[in-house]
Amino acid sequence: MSTQTVASMPLEQKVGQLFMAGFDGSEPTDGIRELIREYNLGNVIYFTRNIASPSQVTALSAELQSEATAVGAGLPLFVATDQEGGVVSRLDWGTQLPGQMLIGACDDDAVARKAGATVGRELRSLGVNLNLAPVLDVNNNPENPVIGVRSFGEDPERVGALGAAMAQGLQSVDVAACGKHFPGHGDTAVDSHLDLPVVSHKRPRLERVEFPPFEAAIQSGIDAIMTTHVAFPAITGDKELPATISSAVQTALLREQFGFDGLLVTDCLEMDAIADGVGTIEGAVRAIEAGCDIVTVSHTLKRQRAAIEAVVTAVRTGRLTEERIDRSLHRIQRYKQQRVGTSETAEAPEWNRYATASKQLATEIANCGITLVRDDSETLPFDTSRHLHVVSFTGTRGSPAEDDRYDPEVVAAALREIGFEITTRTMAGGETVDITPADEQIVAVSYDALSNEAQAETLQTLVAHHDQLAVLAVRNPYDLAVCPDAATFLTTYDYSPGAIQAAAKTLAGTVEPTGMLPVTIPK
Repeated sequence: MSTQTVASMPLEQKVGQLFMAGFDGSEPTDGIRELIREYNLGNVIYFTRNIASPSQVTALSAELQSEATAVGAGLPLFVATDQEGGVVSRLDWGTQLPGQMLIGACDDDAVARKAGATVGRELRSLGVNLNLAPVLDVNNNPENPVIGVRSFGEDPERVGALGAAMAQGLQSVDVAACGKHFPGHGDTAVDSHLDLPVVSHKRPRLERVEFPPFEAAIQSGIDAIMTTHVAFPAITGDKELPATISSAVQTALLREQFGFDGLLVTDCLEMDAIADGVGTIEGAVRAIEAGCDIVTVSHTLKRQRAAIEAVVTAVRTGRLTEERIDRSLHRIQRYKQQRVGTSETAEAPEWNRYATASKQLATEIANCGITLVRDDSETLPFDTSRHLHVVSFTGTRGSPAEDDRYDPEVVAAALREIGFEITTRTMAGGETVDITPADEQIVAVSYDALSNEAQAETLQTLVAHHDQLAVLAVRNPYDLAVCPDAATFLTTYDYSPGAIQAAAKTLAGTVEPTGMLPVTIPK
């Protein structure tokens, strides 16, 4: 697209390029088609609701791109998704990589870079050209309900190095990387999907902990940064102002101080931290005023249309200038030419080839990062010739950002595959568990015992009455904080297929756990 083409575009189409919209179902809806045809919508986002099979996603991407390039200036779409790995993996065909905290436990930049390239190839083959990853938040709050294992860890320098490497891997295969959530969602105890978190630290602390990963990613050339709906009064002077709609954060800090000239993408404006405050519609205008390039409205057609119209009206009434819209449009144009210009959706056999590589790398990462935190009693490995009890707990997603796929039977199934005779019991927590005799081999598979008192009590009772017992945390390494000091404790950081297989092999003694905890467990 030429500069002249930008200048000659109708205002509605210019504004449409600044929006990212989601929709329901595995085929284009009438609503998403209308947004493309009427406003030249520039960007779409896929969630699990849009994804059924590789061939379906490939066809969906191709159809949407065909719609987009047939109207207006003929601009292609950024097709985005959140394929972070682990608990946030929109593609669920057994190919998802372990999550970022497991990569953090490997502590190897080359692994993170390879992870980015591997994920990128798979996404590219499906017509997805923008990955809303890596997570650059520093998770130093064990009670964080929304980041946690999505983070590489608590060390700002290592989070920055690993995040920059993952972004470089993605972009090496022409998938744009989007680091999130600026200026940092790691030290919060509130989920911005549900309310407005406040990070009350003073500026020197933010410069020491929250900012460095984003600065490292920017210096390494990351294409995009996603904003967060978190208040930072040390920057804005207002504990009720989300960073997404603050020019002090998005322009003065990110653009001017950090020198970022890439794409600035908002987190979804239908999240309660925005929707229940200034509102999605007004939030869209204020996000662009603050300096954002792409405004995300993920769910509701009525809000999507109203938000676009509100920005158009803001320009017509003089609240926003058309030059301000053009600045973002030119930036979007530049990155689309770089990342989407060569985009071709692949045939299914190409996806299959990349899927095989993804599964292989998932195994490598899991075997590298699985962490045996404590085994003072030398309980492991278990004897495959003896019976093994597996006590598991039910679990649901910790945040609306996650995919709700946990199956408490997965560990038992993996152990059976490698030769154990298994007895299983699944519970919510708080029930009495009677396993006799006392020297039976037991694996207690914790999900999120730190925030589930009943689950913690059951774990503590099991540890107190059985010597041949190991606790395997498949969701939250901070579960160690509620386990007795005598407990053998192993963590996978997530329940991706590769992580579960590595856990089973570690329990059987065929994988030597080498990962190191990238977070501190509270006493």
